[in-house]
Amino acid sequence: VLSRVREAVASPGTNVSATCRNHTAFYLTQLRSGTPWALQMWDSTGKVESGILTGSLTFLGYHTECLSALPESRSPARNLSRPDQFSSRYCLSTVSLENAQKTPPKGIPEYIWQQVLASGQNLRFGLCVPSTCSSEDITSLVGQAVQTSVEGARAVDSTCSVPGGAYSSDEAAMAVTGVILLFVMLAAVGTTYDLLSASKGTWKRPTSSQSVNITMASNEGLVDDGENKRSQLGHVLVSFSLRANGSKLLSTGGAQKESIHIFHGLKFFSMSWIILGHSYSFASTWLTYRNANDLKIVPTDILSQGLANGTFTVDTFFFISGVLVVYVTLKAMVSGGGKVNWFTFYTHRYWRMTPLMMIVVAVCATLLPYFGDGPRWRETISTYDETCKANWWINLVYLQNFIHTPQMCLNHTWFSAVDFQFYLISPIIIYLLYRRPRWAVGLASVLFLASVATTAVLTALNDYPAFPYISTIVPVEKMNDYMRDVYIKPYCRIGPFLVGMLVGYFIHVTQGAVIIKRAYVWLGWSLCGFVMLGLLYAMWPANTGQALPSLGWAVVYGALSRTLWAAGLSWIVIASVAGYGGVVTKLLSFGALMPLSRLTYSAYIIHPVVMAVFYGSREEVFDFSPFLLTYFTLGNVTLSYGISFVLSLLFEAPVLALEKALLGRK
Repeated sequence: VLSRVREAVASPGTNVSATCRNHTAFYLTQLRSGTPWALQMWDSTGKVESGILTGSLTFLGYHTECLSALPESRSPARNLSRPDQFSSRYCLSTVSLENAQKTPPKGIPEYIWQQVLASGQNLRFGLCVPSTCSSEDITSLVGQAVQTSVEGARAVDSTCSVPGGAYSSDEAAMAVTGVILLFVMLAAVGTTYDLLSASKGTWKRPTSSQSVNITMASNEGLVDDGENKRSQLGHVLVSFSLRANGSKLLSTGGAQKESIHIFHGLKFFSMSWIILGHSYSFASTWLTYRNANDLKIVPTDILSQGLANGTFTVDTFFFISGVLVVYVTLKAMVSGGGKVNWFTFYTHRYWRMTPLMMIVVAVCATLLPYFGDGPRWRETISTYDETCKANWWINLVYLQNFIHTPQMCLNHTWFSAVDFQFYLISPIIIYLLYRRPRWAVGLASVLFLASVATTAVLTALNDYPAFPYISTIVPVEKMNDYMRDVYIKPYCRIGPFLVGMLVGYFIHVTQGAVIIKRAYVWLGWSLCGFVMLGLLYAMWPANTGQALPSLGWAVVYGALSRTLWAAGLSWIVIASVAGYGGVVTKLLSFGALMPLSRLTYSAYIIHPVVMAVFYGSREEVFDFSPFLLTYFTLGNVTLSYGISFVLSLLFEAPVLALEKALLGRK
């Protein structure tokens, strides 16, 4: 490889800057002379390793060793009396073999070469080069080098490490740090005031600990409804108290007094399911494996279909949101004589969801680049830092699923946008449920049919997949179009929310006083299990990459599957509320799950960033296995919830308590 690079450097036809050409030639000369820093740069460059036949076609080298060969504070000028100065730089170059020659290059056995081509993967090499070479320079050099060795091979791009700027001169990063420190200071002051007040007996603790309003973006139970003797300033200070907020977050009291206490378990297990799916998909994208071919086997395993169909968990949250927005609002309307302040209805929801998300957006846009480094660091965090710098304002208005969707800041927050959009239209149905229930059911039916028709037409006209398969049977471009046009659009995802609204109305009217015959209970649970398991395994052939469903089946499944999933959830909720849930109710309403359920929204917002920092800073090659995925998942769940607890203590819980302290919201 070095000989080919040397030839490319010497070739006048290579499109490389003069500075890069001269410094690369100098580096190669020093390497032949055995100069220590040049040997270290060569040693850190990626070389062909074992595992080619198992899919190991990425040769990372050693990122840290490369950067330490010639750090920025040291240069050849200081050590070799040369006027030209440069430091060492790590670049990861990608070479496409899509149109490469079928006959093996000299020295490579034919069988190995055919297996490399059959894998469909790109070759990737970690190179340690002079810092004066740009990404374009390295791509040109590598392209010239591989073309002389393999006809048809093409250098696609090179991702190079960027010298870290001084944090002290990064005004945006300093400003965000200042905001975080302000909240920390307020937490310290509020906690101190709370402790002093408690010691003097000026605070009366509440008797209830948790409200029923426990949607994914809700911490209603963190707002204290107890009487007190404090001034408004005292209320404001205690809003930031770690003691007060921590006790509410960790409280497990009152679980059995709630009408829909199973939502605690549904939220936690659904969130864990989401983290499992992302642990696999992100690790598949951002990590390097010696047995990369084994990743293709994962979708074929029967146990992996739960992993493959993890997107149903999002519909679970839409369903829960629909149930609670109706149940809680109708309860308030009954107690208030049918009156609701709809302006407060909207502003409270916005206040509840936005501050935490925007704190994470700000951290990603400014501080994230300082959190780590590695051979794939830039390509990993660019999904967050660059997009959030450019499009943070779109998240502020919850339109990220419509505007600049390919460059979405925190692309998983499309859920927050869709959920908020559902919330915007919900008062129409809620009001009708209170005044004219039949009209409300009719309107919900019309919206459902419109959603089914829209999804079906989009799927049929564009030949979209029925579901986001985890196999590569559908081209990436087609899958991206499906995600943009169908998956993240509210008019294609409203079915579960509408089902949830009707279930919320049913629970409000019946208050759980439903008598169901034993035979019907067995029938209900049997149908529920049949439908939900059937949905999970219906797309098994497509997930394995064996065969796509017919267009007609794709249209039907794509248009109805998510609503059918919500129908299964409806039985679970109604049966549990009515007392027919048995062990399912006991599991989902387990008191220890209450604190975890309160952290669900925080965990949802932060968990992809946690994974990006960990995966993006890895310099080693892994051996994929179910055990490794399990290990990653448990670690990601633990870290995500641990960080979520801190975020909730410092940001989420205080802003909710502050709302009550300032506005007196009930």
